[in-house]
Amino acid sequence: MQSHDNLALVRRYEQTYNADIESFVRDCYSEDCVVSMDGGAELHGHEHFLAVERRVLQAAPRRQMRILRMHEAGDSEVVVAEAELVDPDQGDDWRLPFCAVLTCRDGRIVADWTYADYSRWPYPR
Repeated sequence: MQSHDNLALVRRYEQTYNADIESFVRDCYSEDCVVSMDGGAELHGHEHFLAVERRVLQAAPRRQMRILRMHEAGDSEVVVAEAELVDPDQGDDWRLPFCAVLTCRDGRIVADWTYADYSRWPYPR
């Protein structure tokens, strides 16, 4: 896959996260994806990942993701996204910056290593 395709995938990742959590997971991630938040427990596959994201959406229904910058790394299968989560229910100035290291293959994210300080994030742990 060409690098501009991976950058477009990461833009779709942002758009679907903000619009439709089902599409976010099913359209952006491979069925056998591995997702790790801050090096903690890994989520494996769509159903496990969707279960967590549904809980996040229930806890923070108006949260939104904003990609600030994207960088291709190495062989361009890897895109690093510098981004932030915003949630108006937490206040107008509330921001949670994060960095996602996304490995892309065949038009899907196969591995997602996201790093952030989740201590202020309202999702259930």
